[in-house]
Amino acid sequence: MRSSIPFRSLVSIIMVNEFAENYIKKTIESVRQQTYENWELIIVENLSKDDSSSEIKEIMMEDSRIKLVTLQEPISHAEACNFGITMARGRYLAFINNDDIWPHHKLEKQLEFMEAHNIGFSCTDYQIIDESNKAYEPIIVMPEQTTYSSFLHNVNLIAGSTVMIDRYIIGKIQLTSNENIPEESALWLSIFKRGFKAYAIKEVLLFKRRHNHSLDEDEYKKASKVWSLYRHVEKLNIFESAYCFMNNAKSEAKYRNLKN
Repeated sequence: MRSSIPFRSLVSIIMVNEFAENYIKKTIESVRQQTYENWELIIVENLSKDDSSSEIKEIMMEDSRIKLVTLQEPISHAEACNFGITMARGRYLAFINNDDIWPHHKLEKQLEFMEAHNIGFSCTDYQIIDESNKAYEPIIVMPEQTTYSSFLHNVNLIAGSTVMIDRYIIGKIQLTSNENIPEESALWLSIFKRGFKAYAIKEVLLFKRRHNHSLDEDEYKKASKVWSLYRHVEKLNIFESAYCFMNNAKSEAKYRNLKN
């Protein structure tokens, strides 16, 4: 069944492709199966060395809404995402990782929610899946509203693949390319600092993939990035930084201890 949302609301979906040969076809199919059909998928090929680019080109032959941009030299993930944003034609921006999966009604539900309440920034609940698509419990439940203060001080895990931005309301957005901070969190904070809130749809509208090797990432490096965000980007004093840092550690522990 087609969506009843007016056709004028084009959604530009940004994906950066880096080494996802085993998953990218399923991810793109989850976009193509959306009940809301007025979208464009901009895939920025950041010089992957697997066969995922070939798979994308095959799918493009079947769907003109998919656009592939191949970079001439490798750049950071944030820069690649920004490149995709500059190409976006839609009023709305959405993001999807190249190994995540959307339920078929994700765009429709989110657009209806945002247009009904004149919302500029929304996210959703989500569920973690493993490399074999097996789901972890419990689901990640987002607070109904997130502000700058609550994002810093409370346990909070906004997943980029759940986010939708109304550019008419929020205006220009751009990730900061800085390998020493969590760039996605820095983007959300930059939007919150303008006075906007993130409003959550209380429904699982993303299956976010977690890889076994991601759990083995250098914990000190991850922690260092979070600390740098608080101290050097947000300019928090050492006591407030420590408080936020401890809450972030709780959030990370909750994420790591999910069971499937």
